[in-house]
Amino acid sequence: MGVESLITLEFLITSLAITVRIAPTILFASLGEVIAEKSGVVNLGTEGVMLITAFTAFYISFQTGQPFMGLLTAMAVGVVMGLVHTLLTVYLGLNQVVVGLGIWIFGFGLPDILYRILFRDVSSPVVSVIPETPIPLLSNIPVLGPILFRHNILVYAALACIPLTWFLINHTKLGLRIVAAGENPKAAHSAGVNVLRTRMVAVVLGSLLASLSGAYFTVAFLRSYITNITFGRGFIAVAMVYFGNWSPVRLLLPLLLYNFVDSIQTILQTADIGVRYYVLNMLPFLTIIALMPVFARRARPPTALMKPFR
Repeated sequence: MGVESLITLEFLITSLAITVRIAPTILFASLGEVIAEKSGVVNLGTEGVMLITAFTAFYISFQTGQPFMGLLTAMAVGVVMGLVHTLLTVYLGLNQVVVGLGIWIFGFGLPDILYRILFRDVSSPVVSVIPETPIPLLSNIPVLGPILFRHNILVYAALACIPLTWFLINHTKLGLRIVAAGENPKAAHSAGVNVLRTRMVAVVLGSLLASLSGAYFTVAFLRSYITNITFGRGFIAVAMVYFGNWSPVRLLLPLLLYNFVDSIQTILQTADIGVRYYVLNMLPFLTIIALMPVFARRARPPTALMKPFR
C-alpha cells in the first residue's frame, strides 16, 4: 500500500484527532515547566516525575478499579517530588541540572523495579481508563467534532490550562511574584517578596502538572504500563518551553506540530507502506531538530534562570 492511497480526508481527521488526544502527554508538563522556569528554576526531572506518576496512577487504578483515584494519588506523588526538588535546589542551592538528572534516573529505574515486584504474579495487567466525554452538539460538527470535541476530560482540562496559566503568570499577584523571582530576585526580595517560597510554590505547581502528564499515559491513554512509558516526553516538554519562548500560549503551536508528526507515524505503522517501524519512530524527534531554528532562535530565558538565590 502506498502513502498516496492513505492521504484522504478521513486520514487527516484521524491524524488531527490523535494529535489533540495525545496533547496532555506533553502539554501539562510544558505548562508546569513554564511556571517553574519563570521563577528561575529548571526542572530537568520532569521526565522522572512523569515516569513515577505514570506507574503510581497505574498501580492505584489497578488496585481500586478507579482511574480517578489513581490520578489523584499520582498528583500527590508529583507534589512530593516537587518538594524534594525544591529542597535540594532552592533551599540547599544544589545544581539544578544535576538534581534534575538525578530525579530522572530515579524515576527511570524505580517504577520498573516496583512493577516486577508488585505484578510478578499478574499476566499483562490492564486498568480501566477515563472514558471519553463528547461535548453535546459540538461533537456532531463535521470535521471539527471528531477532532476537538470527542475526547476525555483531561484533554479539555489540558487545553483549558493554557489560558489559565497565562492568566496566572500575567494577571495574578502570585504570577507577578514568580516573574519577579525569575527576572530579578534581589529586587523582588527588596520589595518584600519571599523569593525562596515563591520558587518553591512554582516548582511544586510545575511538578503537579507534570504528574498529570505522567498519569495520563496509564489511566487515560494506554491502559497498561511498560518500561520507559513516557518515551522521553518529559524532555520534549522542557524543549517546548524554549520553543514557546516561555509563553504558555506560544508553545502550543510547536507542541501540536510535534504531536501531528507523531500521530502520522503511529498511523503509518499500522499500514503496510514498506518502511521499518524504527524509521517511523524517528520522525517526531527529527521534527524537534527541524523546529529548533524556527522557534528557538529568539528564545530569551528569564534573567535569573538556574541562578540560586541566597
